[in-house]
Amino acid sequence: MILTTFIRATARLLPALGGLLLLSSCDKELDTYYTETGAQYPTFTANALGTASKYATGEIVQFELRFAQQTDPIREIRILQKIEPARDSVLVQTIAYKPAFSRIRQSDTLVVNYTVPAGANKANVRVDAVVVSTNGQTKTRNFSFRLAEPDPTIRLNAATNVTAPAGATPVPGDVVRFPVVLNEGSITSASAITSAGILRKDLDSLITYVKVGTAAERRFARQRVPVAGTQSGAATTVNVDLTLPAGSSGQPVVFRFEAKTRYQDRIPPLAPSIRMATVTAPAITPGTPTALATARAVTLTYTGPTGGDLAAFDLTTFTTVPAAGPATSKDVAITSTATNTVRLQTLNTSRFVASTAAAYNAATLNSIRQSYLTAASSAQLTTLDNVAVGSVYIIRLRGLDQYAIFTVTGLNRTSATDVVVTLAVKAL
Repeated sequence: MILTTFIRATARLLPALGGLLLLSSCDKELDTYYTETGAQYPTFTANALGTASKYATGEIVQFELRFAQQTDPIREIRILQKIEPARDSVLVQTIAYKPAFSRIRQSDTLVVNYTVPAGANKANVRVDAVVVSTNGQTKTRNFSFRLAEPDPTIRLNAATNVTAPAGATPVPGDVVRFPVVLNEGSITSASAITSAGILRKDLDSLITYVKVGTAAERRFARQRVPVAGTQSGAATTVNVDLTLPAGSSGQPVVFRFEAKTRYQDRIPPLAPSIRMATVTAPAITPGTPTALATARAVTLTYTGPTGGDLAAFDLTTFTTVPAAGPATSKDVAITSTATNTVRLQTLNTSRFVASTAAAYNAATLNSIRQSYLTAASSAQLTTLDNVAVGSVYIIRLRGLDQYAIFTVTGLNRTSATDVVVTLAVKAL
């Protein structure tokens, strides 16, 4: 009876003891759960790869690889390229490994000078940099870009004189606008080789040269394209406003325009070379400026609370305009003498632009027209507050190609309201 009970108790303990033994076995295996097998891959730490979205054939792209060996030493670095529409990469350069540890980078470094291959415009080029260990393990990094045309294109649309009416003979000092068409039909980026347009390098600048008569050509102006903001290779038209040189009357004036792009065909940090396109405008032969008549005196008299009949003047007929006269004839009038100041005003579509005594003394029809038309619209005024002796103003009469310039020669207050203003006016 006692023996039977012992056997049964022992049988109940065996499963529990087996579990303890099993757990003990698992704990031992955790100490050697896995071990290293085979060689490890080399490691890229960081890279300064090509970041531009486009390059031109023949350019040199410089990029830096940063890497470290692992199990085995580095044997070589391979540079491969794949040019659309090809399906396979081609080995273009094999560089034997040479230790070049950088304390700043904390890794081996290699500067690669890669020459951009030939291919179709807008073709995608992928460049692979492969680090190879002596055990055959490799690690790859890559970048891509599209092939762009290096040279800009240029042509001219018809020029216009912005400081003279159509058909008028230009004179020195006139501003001529040349619409310069750059990279016609071109684009600055492409998403596919089939994208419409020609992919071109970004425009850098536009240079203008001038030749007057038999004198040597000289550089006249330079401007960034665009003047501000991100540069582009896309089609654009730049309006170039150029002043005809002083002293050029009777001589042919020839302007030449030169568009430029940068082409990195030398190993950095050497500066890139310049690609350019040029176009020459037809010669302009300026005439002689048109003289104005001798200055004529004009008197404006303001009397009483409303000014009376002598406060306004018609500068097209050089006659006074009575108070009841049409406002369309009142090119210049005294409209207020309050607070010890005098206000001149135009009551029609004429407009004033402030000028100088020097401009008054040398005034021609062309010079005052040039000054008026090149002034900002905000400077073209209907009201002149607080005029004083010596003030000079150009006036464009009624929106027409008719101009005058005058200076205030006298200002005589005869009472709290009454004022006499005298002007010296030059006009045709």
